[in-house]
Amino acid sequence: MRRAIVIAILIGLPLGAALADVFRSVDADGHVQYSDTPTPGAQLVRMNTQRAPIPPSPSPAPGSAPKAGTVAQSGDQIHQQLEHEDAARAVQNDLAQTRVTQCKKARDAYNQSVQARRLYRTAADGSREYLSDDEADKQRLANKVEMDEACKGQP
Repeated sequence: MRRAIVIAILIGLPLGAALADVFRSVDADGHVQYSDTPTPGAQLVRMNTQRAPIPPSPSPAPGSAPKAGTVAQSGDQIHQQLEHEDAARAVQNDLAQTRVTQCKKARDAYNQSVQARRLYRTAADGSREYLSDDEADKQRLANKVEMDEACKGQP
């Protein structure tokens, strides 16, 4: 038992480092440094969540000085890409939540129409007009179709 625990700990140690955030900074001499700890002026390059790979910025030729604005531009591009990915993820989450809400409403309407003895519609004056058996069956069928459409692809 102790051997299994030791093996699990030894296997898990390198995984923690692989899941860490990566920060990119440029020192006064123009050397690019990557670290797992943020420093002043460092930019977040990779977070510990799954993201699309970011293409590396082209490195200057040996012996040549980096162009002014090159590091900031590539950092801005990375920042814009991360913002775009976050926005896309937020839209997907909002759409998924809306689909869940629509499915729940459609499922509730269908279940209510199946469990009710008699179905009715509300008239303009607020009174109830009870549906005939044929009309009630059509309403239940319409509710079932609406539920199936709203809940397509959901458990």
